[in-house]
Amino acid sequence: MIIFAVPGALCIVVNLLGLERPPMWRDEAVTAGMAARPIGRIFTTLGSVDAVHGAYYLLMHQVVGLFGGSVTVLRLPSVIAAGCAAGLTALLGSRLAGARAGLFAGFLVAIAPAVTRYAQEARQYTITTALAVLATLLLVRAFDRGRGFRWYAVALVAVGAVHLFTLLLLLAHLVTVLALAAARPDGRRLLLRWALATAAAMLPVLCLASVAGGQTGQVDWIKPPDATEITIMIDRLAGTPGFLGISLAAILLCRSADAWRVALPWLVLPPLALTLYSVNEEPYYVFRYLLFCLPAGAILVGAGLARIRLLISLPALAVALGLALPVLTGLRDGDDRPDDLRLPAQVIAAERRPGDAIVFDHPNYRRIMGAYPAAYRGLKDPLLAARGDGLDGDQVPVTEYAARLEGLDRVFYVHSRSPDVVETVATDALLSASRRTWSRIGQWTFRGGTLYLFERRPLTLKSGLMREDWLKERDGWIEDRTVS
Repeated sequence: MIIFAVPGALCIVVNLLGLERPPMWRDEAVTAGMAARPIGRIFTTLGSVDAVHGAYYLLMHQVVGLFGGSVTVLRLPSVIAAGCAAGLTALLGSRLAGARAGLFAGFLVAIAPAVTRYAQEARQYTITTALAVLATLLLVRAFDRGRGFRWYAVALVAVGAVHLFTLLLLLAHLVTVLALAAARPDGRRLLLRWALATAAAMLPVLCLASVAGGQTGQVDWIKPPDATEITIMIDRLAGTPGFLGISLAAILLCRSADAWRVALPWLVLPPLALTLYSVNEEPYYVFRYLLFCLPAGAILVGAGLARIRLLISLPALAVALGLALPVLTGLRDGDDRPDDLRLPAQVIAAERRPGDAIVFDHPNYRRIMGAYPAAYRGLKDPLLAARGDGLDGDQVPVTEYAARLEGLDRVFYVHSRSPDVVETVATDALLSASRRTWSRIGQWTFRGGTLYLFERRPLTLKSGLMREDWLKERDGWIEDRTVS
């Protein structure tokens, strides 16, 4: 129990520090929004979008129902899961290569910046990591005891339910099982039991995959990985940026046959398969989908360091910690996140008045309101036709924009790109929505977009033309509109 508790507790402490500092971003906003929905509506939504995240949303629905929807509550399951991943890695490492190897491996997971990055996020990637380690531990235990494959099957179902891409782990488990079976006289019998347990586990998972397979439009934004991304992946899987050289040296020192059989396929095969498929077929590579492979590298490094004297291994771990600390500190700033949803929420909370409305340049950016909902509560959403079953609600047709905006005097407008490319139907609607013109009275740029505040101003006529006074600014729109 100590082997589990020490690295697990260390990991939780590391990730609780500054937990609320990184601003929430769009994916977390989706988590918050989905968790706040009635459970029936969650199931309805999953039928059309995000089925791959369904189990996680259902979990978060229960968490939010019990403890509220604060940033800390939303991220806490990820923190706890990261601690479990570190503790389970220590248990697995100790089973494969001894207690010292396990403690070293658990320590490396606990301080890994990649783990912290996703532990401080309201998404499921540290949960899948913990489940991947648990499934592998149960597989090793079942082979050692010759029984218990049903628990391994249950863990596989959980792995697939929380995120389907984590089932790439089965490629590694196949190689591991063949290697373990070859070393035992009853190997064929155990191999058959593993195959039956895996087949049973895949039945419910395939049902989920059949639904999620029709929702691949959600990942249209993913691009094939280039050499830079592959290099970053390798560096992150080493545990700590800059630690790759020491990691490789330690891995070469590993003499545990069981560690090689279990951890090496796990470290290599899922990343290799996802990368090759993304380059040659459909691009699905995102590093967070492979976070579950990081413990495998930690086990091999821990097993290698455990073979040498503490006077050498402990300084090596100290180097890993020293390299990790500045990265861990920098992650609290949230600069690696695609957008910062805290700033627009703070601005709106400070600037809003009764009767204000909000519009978005694209319907899917409406989901940002889930991140800090108190700032948006009570704002009119005139372009929303109905909440619908999707993530973002149903938008009214462009032809109705003018009528929807007609009775409003102040509108916040959220644009998801930079100020110099604000050319959208929502903007055009603001310019032509009524017989009075709009003046831009506020503009705030945040990471991921720009927030504008527009206010109605009376029309001015000059020789049959109207000119919005704010269009005179260089960073606005310069344009004359004829009055009919």
